[in-house]
Amino acid sequence: MPPNINWKDIVKVDPDDLPRQEELADNLLVSLSKVEVNELKSESQENLIHLFRITQSLMKMKAQEVELALEEVDKAGEEQAKFENQLKTKVIKLENELEMALQSTGGRDTRFLRDEIRQLEKQLEQKDRELEDMEKELEKEKKVNEQVRHIFSVNLTCSSYLKSICSCFL
Repeated sequence: MPPNINWKDIVKVDPDDLPRQEELADNLLVSLSKVEVNELKSESQENLIHLFRITQSLMKMKAQEVELALEEVDKAGEEQAKFENQLKTKVIKLENELEMALQSTGGRDTRFLRDEIRQLEKQLEQKDRELEDMEKELEKEKKVNEQVRHIFSVNLTCSSYLKSICSCFL
């Protein structure tokens, strides 16, 4: 298996500039996490110290990332708690409003109003039936009036005819 560490590249890395080179830092983190102890045994003390400084820099970067992430989590937690409190307050308010509404209408009042509505609906149905009956009666009267007019018209015509006949004889 090839070594996971390329010492020529490692020596070129400046540990102090590493925080400003995120992509390089991410690549180093991946490759250094795969390094085996036996790969380091034959290296010079100078290279190992340089590697140690790079590792320290990477650890500091990751510690800062963790710190920022924790701050974000704390902020999100605070916002979540605030939101939950607002919701709880709204629920309590709505429960109180519901209870007040139930108390103000009361059980007997509600039954009374329902009975009143039923009675009014029955009265309305009765009035509708009466109106229908009156409309039918009115239609009958219209027909009778039409017949009377027709008869009257025929009578007038007959009367006129009789007058004209009578006038011929006179």
